[in-house]
Amino acid sequence: MRYPKLYVEKPKKPEKGKVVIEKDGKVIRFLEDNEEYEGEGKILYKVIYDDFPEYILMNELICDILLYYEFGGAKQITYLKKGTKLLEVLAEGYKVYPIVDFGCRILENHRLAAIQTRKGEIRFINTPVNGIVVFLQEIPHKRENYKFYILPDKEIEC
Repeated sequence: MRYPKLYVEKPKKPEKGKVVIEKDGKVIRFLEDNEEYEGEGKILYKVIYDDFPEYILMNELICDILLYYEFGGAKQITYLKKGTKLLEVLAEGYKVYPIVDFGCRILENHRLAAIQTRKGEIRFINTPVNGIVVFLQEIPHKRENYKFYILPDKEIEC
């Protein structure tokens, strides 16, 4: 699976690539590199996917974000508004093996990761809610750590 593309409003270090959000997220238009936009929509700029945690403060998004996933020929776009609350689930152990990836739909009490202890025992980290994994962060440390950012179903607007 390829890494998703991340677009944010007012980024610190933008890269090439822009997307316009109009009508409160109902119309999404990707712009060419040299294309200018004159309208009332929001312009989100492409940034490095690993910078995702910079746009979260106390489990809440500090700006609008658009995630563009592409796997197996299928494309998925997730638009998150400023103020959306995400759930963080930490998986840490001697060895950690993520079971789900970003963009995956998860159900309550299903497995997120397998953890191997120093004694060789296998334990599992389960998800506390139904939702979508929007970001998976590997945290460099002596022991393996992964942080899953989950968008709970209750935060999804229909």
